Amino acid sequence: MPTAIAPMLAVLSELPSDQRNWAFEYKWDGVRALAFWTGRQLTLHSRNQLDITRRYPELHDLGRALPKAGAILDGEILALDADGKPSFARLQRRMHVEDTSSVARLVTQVPVWYVLFDVLWLKGRSVLDEPYTRRRELLESLTIAGPAWQISPAHAGQGKEMLAAARQNVLEGVVAKRLDSLYEPGRRSPNWRKIKVIFGQEFVIGGWVPEKGINQRRVGTLLVGYYDCDGKLHFAGGVGTGFNAELHASITSKLIPLRISTSPFVERVAKKDVIFVNPQLVAEVEYRRWPEGGQIQQASFKGLRTDKTAREVVKEGQGCSPIVR
Repeated sequence: MPTAIAPMLAVLSELPSDQRNWAFEYKWDGVRALAFWTGRQLTLHSRNQLDITRRYPELHDLGRALPKAGAILDGEILALDADGKPSFARLQRRMHVEDTSSVARLVTQVPVWYVLFDVLWLKGRSVLDEPYTRRRELLESLTIAGPAWQISPAHAGQGKEMLAAARQNVLEGVVAKRLDSLYEPGRRSPNWRKIKVIFGQEFVIGGWVPEKGINQRRVGTLLVGYYDCDGKLHFAGGVGTGFNAELHASITSKLIPLRISTSPFVERVAKKDVIFVNPQLVAEVEYRRWPEGGQIQQASFKGLRTDKTAREVVKEGQGCSPIVR
């Protein structure tokens, strides 16, 4: 059994016109995680293949529900808000914590769910080259509903209905997967398509404006951007909402040491009191509109990501692979 697999990724798209050939799943607002069960030990890997097992002890018993011959599962780790909706901002409190005592305290304060949607290895063999329908059958054959994990629902040919349900329940959207698609590790494949209700993606933080221009312990606006196919950082706009007191303190403590004297963006940033920073931090941002040639509008900060490096951040749908240096 392999000890690491890069997860397959989806492209940003509209609903497929031939919905009969696609299965549809909800798009969850969490972090990707692959579970490796050897028959004796369970290990969780992030999207960039870091070991995150210690962060989520409530998921360790998942292995007891899996075959002794081993399994590799793909899914998303979520935290729910007071209304029972997935909240990436709430998950922030769990994502970066490794200290055993802190993790134990957070297990009760911010419980997580592991929503499973694919199987890559089962009973001693790889199923990467099996079509989606077969992998789904194998996943659903496992009796793995538990106190902190469950299988994500999937329905063939019901894209419009599921997208409407996602909109009604304030979810991010849906993911469409071709019924005959194989699992392509590490590839952003058109055989998987994400259709969003509320738009959002990762951005690189290249600067910030303190609240009221003087308070350098509170964020007024984050200045964010993305890399193009040549590795140049482009300005995408400002993010001025989504912060609470805890986030202000956490973000500024990371931004202040990164201060630089010149802008990292290709474009001129016409804002006052800007503090430019070395573009190392990656932010998850939600927005309502991003007009062609313009900047993101009604943008809200959702949290920092550690499962993706700054150089990997490109505009979704840009049509090029990220340049990693």
